[in-house]
Amino acid sequence: MNLDRYLDERRRLVERALARRFPTTRTRLRQALRYSLLAGGKRIRPILALASGEVCGAQPRITMPFACALELIHTYSLVHDDLPAMDDDDVRRGRPTSHKVYGEGLAILVGDALLTEAFGVMASAPNVVPERIAAAVAEVARSAGERGMVGGQALDLAAEGSSPTLTRVRTIHALKTGALLRASVRVGALVAGARAATLRRLTAYGEALGLAFQIADDILDALEDGDADGRTDAALGKATYPGALGMGGARTHARRARDAAIAAVRPLGSRAEPLVAIAAYVVERADTAAERAGHG
Repeated sequence: MNLDRYLDERRRLVERALARRFPTTRTRLRQALRYSLLAGGKRIRPILALASGEVCGAQPRITMPFACALELIHTYSLVHDDLPAMDDDDVRRGRPTSHKVYGEGLAILVGDALLTEAFGVMASAPNVVPERIAAAVAEVARSAGERGMVGGQALDLAAEGSSPTLTRVRTIHALKTGALLRASVRVGALVAGARAATLRRLTAYGEALGLAFQIADDILDALEDGDADGRTDAALGKATYPGALGMGGARTHARRARDAAIAAVRPLGSRAEPLVAIAAYVVERADTAAERAGHG
């Protein structure tokens, strides 16, 4: 399949849905919200929700509210992560971060609004039976809260400056990054009313993809010059897979996770091809960068 075309088509669908949900107004809060939410990005979480829904027979229009909600939550996490009290970043996606443009107070409120609106978007989704909405909302809540993304971020803050053991890195990133990616895959299936066996396969895929995604991200960060101030995650004392395993070990673990993700959904047939291609792409981008940097 043509993955680039698929990703571009789905990304455009998501972009249009987000823009419709939050049209331009004169309030500074809405301006700040749109500044971060519509700043671009790969939109991988909503695309995963759409793709898993399609595997189970649901059209994108059915799963779109839940896909958008996942992007709202992801964006809120970025706005808050960039704050001086967290990662203290000045640039996000090539332009000043929210708090640099609108101030720290409004940036906090932007994150609060995005998180709150995400649950409103899901709760008011049309053409989805209430039981499926409830299951999807519960899934997202678990993955975004103390037992997921927020809990992982707290562990990440606590681990700064300590030795990055593999166990510690796995625990942090399974929550901080992996939980929401896993939920993205499961939500599409839950909204579509997937059979138990299919849901198990998609869950295994989501878990493996979340691992591959984070390892690849750590590899790419280690190979780059750093943020606007020249800081990489390693320089900031973050727990990373290359820090725990070395570059070669991290690449090996990423490939194993990719293979596990693909094996989980191969039996689901041609409808799962986008998921297969996404898993391959996630690791390929890191492998290509490593080879160019002489880590062949």
